[in-house]
Amino acid sequence: MKIDATYNMYHHFCDFFNLYASLFVNQSHPAAFNTDVQILIWETYPYDSPFRDTFKAFSQRPVWTLSDVEGKRVCFKNVVLPLLPRMIFGLFYNTPIIQGCSNSGLFRAFSEFILHRLQIPYKPPQQKIRITYLSRRTKYRQVLNEDELLAPLEANDKYDVQRVSYERLSFTNQLAITRNTDILIGMHGAGLTHLLFLPNWACIFELYNCEDPNCYKDLARLRGVRYRTWEQRDLVYPQDEGHHPEGGAHAKFTNYSFDVKEFVHLVDEAAEEILSHKKFPRQTSENPSKTQRNEL
Repeated sequence: MKIDATYNMYHHFCDFFNLYASLFVNQSHPAAFNTDVQILIWETYPYDSPFRDTFKAFSQRPVWTLSDVEGKRVCFKNVVLPLLPRMIFGLFYNTPIIQGCSNSGLFRAFSEFILHRLQIPYKPPQQKIRITYLSRRTKYRQVLNEDELLAPLEANDKYDVQRVSYERLSFTNQLAITRNTDILIGMHGAGLTHLLFLPNWACIFELYNCEDPNCYKDLARLRGVRYRTWEQRDLVYPQDEGHHPEGGAHAKFTNYSFDVKEFVHLVDEAAEEILSHKKFPRQTSENPSKTQRNEL
């Protein structure tokens, strides 16, 4: 397989999704779900990625690159050549989406496949809405007043709030948090690709889209989870105009502060949507285990 990227989750999951679609959409071969397969990356540089554990969902063998077979004759008993990353008319990123198309069965199947194969644990909600806030440690797109934003949520008894830096955690630990999150909040960035692995009733709150409005909105629509972003432009406060490395102002290359009252309002609206979602698990005294079945 040819890959798009290794250290950016948004782009690397283009590769994993294309691999999944290539292997399993046409399940005519009896070995379609067999993990006794060898994956060969069509690159000479050594493969390394913080998301490398995802390959374990597809194969029990270590990933090869062209360097591993250099100078050797390789014979294939069966071979699959996956879709290429960034195909203009492929099945994932950079793909024209029919207006109104949402809740793709293929995207949901991909999400459930990865979570099941990597054995990511699921815990049903217990009374409170579970909020995960992605705290950035990068040079740009930091939220300068995140303590002020989160304080009212942390003081609210109906919310269970955790602030995390995913770059400090293993990818499987990241997935364990995401799978057990009802509202995922974060600035525009590759980490929001985690929306693929949210529960079906969840909401992704892209705190600010940095003038790239369709990227994660489209991804959320295909996955079938709710999407919100900041709408009141007069209530978001950039540190400066932003400075692109190649010159010129750019919204992705600065830091931001946000109006606290408006932030809490948007989170409250997202919480109300989740509570009214027909798939949101509700604990019952008659059958407390029912919540686990509702998530499937």
